[in-house]
Amino acid sequence: MNSDHKQTLIQYQRILEISRRLTSEQSLDALLYTIVQAAAEISASEAASILLYDEPNQRLHFQAATNMGPDTMRGISVPTESLAGWVAINRAPVIVPDVRQDKRWFGDLQQKKSGFATRSLIAVPMIARERLVGVLEVLNKMENTYNQDDLELLQILSGQAALAIEQTRLYQQSDMIAELVHELRTPLTSIGTIAYLLQRPTVGEAERLSLAKTIQQETQRLSNLSSSFLDLARLEAGRVGLCLTEFNLSQMIEECIEIIRPSAAEQNIEVIFQAQTPELTVRADPNQIKQVLLNLLTNAVKYNRPQGKITIAQQMENKGVSVSVSDTGIGIPPEQSAHIFEKFYRVSGEETASRAGTGLGLSICKRIIENHGGKISFTSALNQGSTFTIHLPASA
Repeated sequence: MNSDHKQTLIQYQRILEISRRLTSEQSLDALLYTIVQAAAEISASEAASILLYDEPNQRLHFQAATNMGPDTMRGISVPTESLAGWVAINRAPVIVPDVRQDKRWFGDLQQKKSGFATRSLIAVPMIARERLVGVLEVLNKMENTYNQDDLELLQILSGQAALAIEQTRLYQQSDMIAELVHELRTPLTSIGTIAYLLQRPTVGEAERLSLAKTIQQETQRLSNLSSSFLDLARLEAGRVGLCLTEFNLSQMIEECIEIIRPSAAEQNIEVIFQAQTPELTVRADPNQIKQVLLNLLTNAVKYNRPQGKITIAQQMENKGVSVSVSDTGIGIPPEQSAHIFEKFYRVSGEETASRAGTGLGLSICKRIIENHGGKISFTSALNQGSTFTIHLPASA
């Protein structure tokens, strides 16, 4: 057996080992990182990346790469006219010896974000059960140039990777569905009990109206829970891309304040906006950032006390911007702080029992901000209030 055949055999054995490993991963983020590491290894490349396909919006967006942090480019969409877009549309692989000579190459964004300069690449579609899952890329052959052997190895890996991604998504969806069913039981049981009570001839008009109001509240709770569940499921499955655009963050904060101001006024809660930079512009997904801001502001009203105060502050940071939402409410018990961003988790206590919520809002906020390459943090003191702060890079 000559050295080339021996090396090929070793590579196929390595792919077999990697395939076994892929099927054991149940975390999507861990799986994607395993795939890009394997792709770079078997092709002897400097780097590798994965772009996942957002089927409802028909867009490709970065989800993992070996040559940058997990949140540097996560969620950023690429044009359909790009090399990855061409591979996705045609469901065909491509070898590019020199990206500078290919008009489909849109590498300025990647180089600006990571400082990594791409010279050559192979891109292959990831297809599972005839459905496009995404595109796998390897960048810059360490020695010599990419050849047909490299392409064949990556095609084998991409097929295994696509199936593993779909399998992991199903695992996650099954877990979330089980959690959702558990959460749905309470409002459904409540509605069923009320429906039974309403059939009793002894129920008076006042009690009937009260029960009808409870049905309305529980129905709204079911609707909110379903919507939040779908949002989080798509975020966790990597199916939500970022539609980046520049917008005035200060103006958006003011718009969100006006939305929650009536509910704050009902409890005589004062809302203060401290804008250190009145015309603060950021590059991010405006719809998703607005969703985060509204969630934090809504929570600040919900878990506040009558005659309380909400303070919103925004400022420039060395590498971006921050927005904090502070309240003078009930606070979070120290022993519950570690769970605050977990799915379906709600702070327990006498004062929180009567406050409606899905327990998904902060999980969604965390995922959105991390997809922008930022982070969300909080501080809290029991019976004094909480402060939630989002940190966004200058350009997501």
